[in-house]
Amino acid sequence: MTNLFKYLSILIILAGLLAATPAAARQPLPQADNFAPAACMFEVPFVSFMKPEQMGFECGYVTVPLRHENPAGPTIQLPVAILRARGDSPRPDPLFLAQGGPGGDAFSVFALTAVNSPLLAERDIVIFNQRGTLYAKPSLVCTETFDELDTALALPRDQADKAGMQAYSRCHRRLLDEGVDLSAFNSLENAADVDAIRRALGYEVINFYGVSYGTLLGLHLLRDFPNSVRTVILDSVVPTQINYITEVPQVTERIFDKMLTTCAADAACAGQYPNLDAEFGVLVEQLNRQPVTIPVTDPDTGASVNVYVDGKTFMDMLFQAFYLPDMYAIFPRLISDMAAGRYDFWQTMWPIIIFDRTFSEGMFYSVICAEDSDFSQADVSLAGIRPAIADYALNDVQEVLDVCRLWDVRQLPAAVDEPVVSSVPTLVLAGEFDPITPPAFARAAADTLSHSYLIVDPTSSHGVAFNDNCLDGVLQDFLNNPGQPPDAVCVEQHQPTGFVPKNALVVPLLSGLNALDGPTLVQTGVAGLLLALVLSAWLVWPLVLLVNWLRKAPAAPHGRWLGRAGKGVMLLFGALAVVFVSGLAFFALSSIESTPMLLLSALSARSAPLFVIPYLLALLAAAGLLLALLVWATRVWSVWGRLYFTLVAVCAVAYVAMLAVTGMMSVLL
Repeated sequence: MTNLFKYLSILIILAGLLAATPAAARQPLPQADNFAPAACMFEVPFVSFMKPEQMGFECGYVTVPLRHENPAGPTIQLPVAILRARGDSPRPDPLFLAQGGPGGDAFSVFALTAVNSPLLAERDIVIFNQRGTLYAKPSLVCTETFDELDTALALPRDQADKAGMQAYSRCHRRLLDEGVDLSAFNSLENAADVDAIRRALGYEVINFYGVSYGTLLGLHLLRDFPNSVRTVILDSVVPTQINYITEVPQVTERIFDKMLTTCAADAACAGQYPNLDAEFGVLVEQLNRQPVTIPVTDPDTGASVNVYVDGKTFMDMLFQAFYLPDMYAIFPRLISDMAAGRYDFWQTMWPIIIFDRTFSEGMFYSVICAEDSDFSQADVSLAGIRPAIADYALNDVQEVLDVCRLWDVRQLPAAVDEPVVSSVPTLVLAGEFDPITPPAFARAAADTLSHSYLIVDPTSSHGVAFNDNCLDGVLQDFLNNPGQPPDAVCVEQHQPTGFVPKNALVVPLLSGLNALDGPTLVQTGVAGLLLALVLSAWLVWPLVLLVNWLRKAPAAPHGRWLGRAGKGVMLLFGALAVVFVSGLAFFALSSIESTPMLLLSALSARSAPLFVIPYLLALLAAAGLLLALLVWATRVWSVWGRLYFTLVAVCAVAYVAMLAVTGMMSVLL
């Protein structure tokens, strides 16, 4: 449910902040009895050095009834963040942003996007976290699952599932001991919360955007509070009339089949990966027979954790990765790399998924078990499903049934599963490569929404909106003119292209930089400092030569060839290093134009000659160190001259060592 390239995001957001027109003078937020202003409770991803308030956020908590049917009863608090419209004539109807899950953290997903969104020019944007999620009071985040995570990841699937159930049991017991009424955390109360936030913030009507589970919330809002919403945007739809859990085997089969056939239909991809379907099947079987262990780094703690990967786990890794954009173009290469024992992509991306400590499992199961757990394994169709996919998908379905049996929340009435009928203008978005909410789900929801516009992006995955200027324009057009179909010609022009070839070079350093990995950033900074010291020779030695010429100082009587050789080696080292860094920057910037290459941290095969340079630098650094020893032995130059040359030679050796540490010496291997 997210997607974002981190360095690029930082540059975009900072540029947006600097270029933004200050908001027109606005009335302060209403001081409603149930709204309490507060310091922003979240950090904006990738720009945590800035406080949200510095970026324009106004934050607080809205107090709502635990059960809206009992307004005088117990209450809970929901965190909200408001960005005021930047234009001179803002519209009165804001855009509310709802995250999926259920249980996801809206601030980590939308904060960065909202600040730089063109939609902010005309209307306020309100981000809120749903009841039971992170920062809400109470929060139903199951910290017990984090405590066992490192151990569970190293276990075979059946043992890991058992450990997971034990963690859920402890979480459930703790929440009950804290007096949490789990049955109050459901979609109907959640929809009533949205309307309560609207009233607390003083808005007459709102525009509502929901993604994934947020669409199910939006549908309940349409049914229960139709007069409170001006428009609704449903992105990656979960229809009320479809139980998405029983559909897991079918949608899983669909997305894997879609990935395989998309490659087969592209001449270049099919030529590079001619037997992808068979290779995929063989790989899953091989991993089930001989599982592998992949070391990953916990981004929060820096600890190294071993992940046990068998066929089922690998399919789960792929399925979760399919939520990312343009995975169709990376999938063939991932199969090829995994078969060859290359795990670079997974070591970068998998930790971001498995170490997500913002997700509220307690909220997830409270909602799902109340609304979608009224089925058995017999209700799950396996018709036309590959055996490996059926085995994997049924495992996930059974986990939901097992946890729901433990969670024991009250079922919602059967009426919640009826299709939502509404005439409120609704934009319905779907991605052709969505792994969990396929376009068929969007069509089912749109069928009973008489004033709906369905747009299917041919290349998008889960979460269509906010991915590029084209989609921003579609949203803006719809919000400004909800009575007519938005102009979506640009979306129709999207086509699957740019498959990552087999000979693309994966550069580990780019993985670390893309993940803003602390050690990688430090290593890169140290390497830059070392290179700067080496390059100082290009300034120092010509200056010394000029000073000696002006002073008419006599040349050294001996060792002239040694001095010239030493300086030549170090100057050549610096020049080659500059060529290497410049070439690396050129090919890396070229990769930014290709989302798949950037996700894979890969460079074009045309960059291969560039990676010969580190070996040449290693030879020159060794020669420089040897010449430094000879310079001292023969006493060429003054003591200060010898010290400076030694410093440059040692920095060259250290720079080569940093190239080795960051993986630059192994790219061609």
